[in-house]
Amino acid sequence: MTRINLLPPEERSRAAREQGLLLTIVGLIVLVVALGAVYFMSVRQVSAKQDQVNTVAAQIDVANVRLAALQPYATLQVQRQAMTLTATQILNARVILSNVLEEVSLLIPSGVSLQSMSLTVPPYMVAGSSDASAGASSTTLGTDISMTGDATGATLYAAHDQVATLLTQLGLMPQIMNIKLASSTRSASSGTTPDVNFTISASLRPFATTPPLAPAAPSMTMGGGQ
Repeated sequence: MTRINLLPPEERSRAAREQGLLLTIVGLIVLVVALGAVYFMSVRQVSAKQDQVNTVAAQIDVANVRLAALQPYATLQVQRQAMTLTATQILNARVILSNVLEEVSLLIPSGVSLQSMSLTVPPYMVAGSSDASAGASSTTLGTDISMTGDATGATLYAAHDQVATLLTQLGLMPQIMNIKLASSTRSASSGTTPDVNFTISASLRPFATTPPLAPAAPSMTMGGGQ
């Protein structure tokens, strides 16, 4: 059966316009609702991000306060490291007199005895002095170590050989150099056993680098027999 629209043409045209307008209004409403939903979600995301930013900023402020409180300790740490480095340099550059004396005592032959020994640290090896800043390369080596003693043997040759052995043994010490035999003569008071009096001088080996600021090294003089 064919359906027949009995509305006048004018009414049909107006109904079509009203229907199109209604659809347009509904579409606008849907669009506004969608835009509102998007705007609301965007606002929530921005608010959440802002809360995170505020939290991080507060944490940074707290960290800055703690950092400021710890700054003096950082300064102390730097000073401690500098002091440790200086102490290490002083320790490595010092002349340990006890070690020198101990090594000399271990190198003395059985037929040799020392009557006296003098050891003085030269100015260019003393930390903080003007000679130390100039360096040992421009300083003439002097007599820093002086020892006197006597050597005995079955013969006069054997006594002198004991002195030569002592010179050779002293040459094994890395701390000293420029070892010289100043004198080696037969003792006037020797009896049946030949006795030789001798005097030996030497220089302390200069440091490879200028020693750091440190108290002056002492001088030491010893006397007596072995």
